[in-house]
Amino acid sequence: MLLASALGAQTHAVYAADPPRRSPAMTRPSSLAAGFQRGAAWSVSIFMFVPGEEEPHVGSGFFIDDKGVVATAAHLVGEARQILVALPDKRVLAAELEGLNENADIALLRITPPPRVHPVFGRPGSLRVGDWVMAVGQPFGLERSVAVGVVSGKDRHFSDDGELMFIQSDVALNPGNSGGPLLDAAGAIVGMNARTIVGPVGTPGASLAIPIEIVLQVAGELRRDSDAPARPRLGVQFDDVPPLTAWSAGRPDTSGALILSVPRGSLGEQLQLRAGDIVTTMNGRPIGGSSDLVTALLAWRKLSDTSIVVQRAGKELVLGRE
Repeated sequence: MLLASALGAQTHAVYAADPPRRSPAMTRPSSLAAGFQRGAAWSVSIFMFVPGEEEPHVGSGFFIDDKGVVATAAHLVGEARQILVALPDKRVLAAELEGLNENADIALLRITPPPRVHPVFGRPGSLRVGDWVMAVGQPFGLERSVAVGVVSGKDRHFSDDGELMFIQSDVALNPGNSGGPLLDAAGAIVGMNARTIVGPVGTPGASLAIPIEIVLQVAGELRRDSDAPARPRLGVQFDDVPPLTAWSAGRPDTSGALILSVPRGSLGEQLQLRAGDIVTTMNGRPIGGSSDLVTALLAWRKLSDTSIVVQRAGKELVLGRE
């Protein structure tokens, strides 16, 4: 077995008397073909024509119902003047942009006539780290391609992404995969492929997908035929509590969500949140980390009766609206 140092400066040979035995849990399934065939049935290719550009932008998407509504990434379609959707049965149809949410990077398209598809959705909460997942899309224009990997982490939240969290995997995502479905091993849709965190000097990055529950919730707010009320938006930047911040605050652990900034005019400012506050409870929900705060914000429906418990300068405060 040959091992290389992380910096690539030296190479050392290490030999084992016997090759390591792989446990059943480490073995790749004999085939994921059945799951791919199932999930690919509601996956589509998307071509977006932008004024002033000769070649269309290429992306992916998937049906979320049997009425012709397609979910994809908002950053793909924002400037497009014409959008075409290529179906698994080889038909190509013009699509209408029904709505988009740039902050969530989710857009809805609608095609007519709707194909007879009945997408099946999985439960991202039931995914385990180490479970097999598949990404379907058209990387570099290669239609209906599949990439396979495992779940590397769950409920990942980044401070720049506000009220979003992600499924992390080591699935190889490339240009053309954005907006396509992330499938579990059975072919059910568990997320929408969003982006890749690129590693230094060409090393493999971490791929991120928006959990399907968030996709469907945002889609419900964007649909023209939906009566879903608009959610309050806290509008603040937050993250997990760093260990040194917890230690400096005299806390024995890193539970809670740290408020990083509170823009002027935001609901967070109206609720009297401040940078440095550590949110421990929102509307009765315990907040163990920033992903818990995302979950609480997604379930937030009305500003009245809002209650946010924070720790500030060693004291516990209850903020909110009656």
